[in-house]
Amino acid sequence: MRTIALEEHFWTAELAAPAGTGPLATWGQRLDDQLRDLGQARLADMDASGIDLQVISHVAPAAQALAGAEGLARAREANDRLAGAVRAHPDRFAGFATLPTADPPAAADELDRAVRDLGLIGALVNSTLGSNGVFLDDARFIPLLEAFERLDVPLYLHPAPPSNALRDALYQGLPPAVAGRLATGAWGWHAEAGLHVLRMIATGVFDRHPGLRLIVGHCGEMVPFMLDRIDAMLDPARLGPARPGLHGMALKPSEYFRRNIWVTTSGLFSLPPVLCAVQVLGVDRVLFSVDYPFGDNAAGRALLDTLPLAPADKAKIAGGNAEQVLRIKPGALELEA
Repeated sequence: MRTIALEEHFWTAELAAPAGTGPLATWGQRLDDQLRDLGQARLADMDASGIDLQVISHVAPAAQALAGAEGLARAREANDRLAGAVRAHPDRFAGFATLPTADPPAAADELDRAVRDLGLIGALVNSTLGSNGVFLDDARFIPLLEAFERLDVPLYLHPAPPSNALRDALYQGLPPAVAGRLATGAWGWHAEAGLHVLRMIATGVFDRHPGLRLIVGHCGEMVPFMLDRIDAMLDPARLGPARPGLHGMALKPSEYFRRNIWVTTSGLFSLPPVLCAVQVLGVDRVLFSVDYPFGDNAAGRALLDTLPLAPADKAKIAGGNAEQVLRIKPGALELEA
């Protein structure tokens, strides 16, 4: 059973958080060391837990908050470094590009370079609201979404820290340590990422880009748990025909999940949320991930091994589905023709 983990992270010196800030404020020096390593220490950790392949991406916000030439330069540096690690370990690593989303045409060009010239297999975009002030359904991102569809590579939509306005509105008055966790990994950025997906559905992104493949982490950012009610409230048959100013959906939200969207298990190591995603979306839409080094490879592997599923279904989640979504041939890191 080949095991592929899709939401595994690194960072570059140019885009790393300063000491004592960002994730280092909580996780410390060990996390910094793990994120900087794209060699033997990472491979040893994978080997200890039976992780065959990591698809690696840069920690949020990466180059997305940087405008102009600086954003493009930092994105290119990060992608070049990641591509070098993939070339050094092509049977163990693959990569999602980071993109300078403050400039969507430049981001589209960098995606093209990363895929065609560097051999990366898609891109991870951290939710653009906090860094760029709008969601991906905004018209300015049309060139970028067109590039994903044209290149036939997936877009992994990852959460990102909220804007200052959201922090003030939602988390003011809480103890700082609690506010920081609730704004990010304990709740807030997952809720925003789920809303981001629903906005893309409701505004017709997947009708305008029917070939777009979207991957969402953390068992679907809470959406699978609510999807039946979301379908009932956003049923096009009840909303009326799709048209500007009303909605953009030709299908129910669940139908887009079963056509355009996959979810990963990243960062969730208990059975209920994973089984919820499997039961709601179907086993073919669920992909294994760890969220390394924020998540522990051993915990991720233990979850995978204890899934109460038939061996064939467990193998799909472990890596078989990822081979299909990423266009990777079984057992090899070669893009399909």
